[in-house]
Amino acid sequence: MLSLSVDSVRVTALVVDDAGYDTEFLAQFGLSLLVEVEKAGETQRILVDTGLTAPPLLHNMKKLGINPETIDTVFLTHCHYDHSGGLGGVSEKLRKGTPILAHSDVFRRCYVLYQNNRYIGIPERSSRQTVEANGCVWQLEDAPYMLSPGVWSTGAVERVTDYEPLENVHIMVDGEWVQDPERDDMSLVINVKNQGLVIISGCSHAGIVNIMKQARRITGVDEIKAVIGGFHLRIANEKQLSETVKELNKSDEVCAGHCTGFDSMCRIRTQMGDRFSLLQCGTVKEYRADIT
Repeated sequence: MLSLSVDSVRVTALVVDDAGYDTEFLAQFGLSLLVEVEKAGETQRILVDTGLTAPPLLHNMKKLGINPETIDTVFLTHCHYDHSGGLGGVSEKLRKGTPILAHSDVFRRCYVLYQNNRYIGIPERSSRQTVEANGCVWQLEDAPYMLSPGVWSTGAVERVTDYEPLENVHIMVDGEWVQDPERDDMSLVINVKNQGLVIISGCSHAGIVNIMKQARRITGVDEIKAVIGGFHLRIANEKQLSETVKELNKSDEVCAGHCTGFDSMCRIRTQMGDRFSLLQCGTVKEYRADIT
């Protein structure tokens, strides 16, 4: 496993809730990241999630000089509308045949019952049929999956902690409402030579600590260079928050935003100091094998 690594990875925040200071970027509730992996002179471009709607994402991509036709794969971390809602519009701009990598549960109908049965899954504008009509191809992989040597999807994350609970979200099974296991929550993992793992999460519904443990398990690499994305700690209780901050502190760097929550980010910052940074539109994080 240790030989499966890349030379560098560059992560660019295309859309997130915070546009940052004095920029022309458009912020929107949700998340979309561009992950550019380099190995042996070849570049692989992975679009991780697509935000809530396509216009802000396409606007920011244009500002950053990113051509949608250069994207090799779209990786959906999970079905929720703030991560999948822009897919329909963006898929119109992608090359024909571009794969959309996701879990097979990504098309399920999921709801927040205490909010008047609010639907929170993939919106109609990004439906399976719409994306296929635009020329993209769904690639459904439930287990850990290697996109290329050194780059993995966690697949459905094994829940091993006792402090990262299932959320109060439901699906209909045999005419009955049951708690949604959110098996489709997946993260992207990149092993950078001489550096360690870079973990890219969407909302971490499976629990960011569970995700970190799974990343180590499937790669055989213990060192975590960076954890980037949303951690869904805005409603975490004290035990979950304290245990999560403790585990995150074992990584070299954390860059978080979106659903992480202000108070939770303050706690991480207090523990990690300058090793923590805020994820904003236009944020760029780069990790190279030749930088120590």
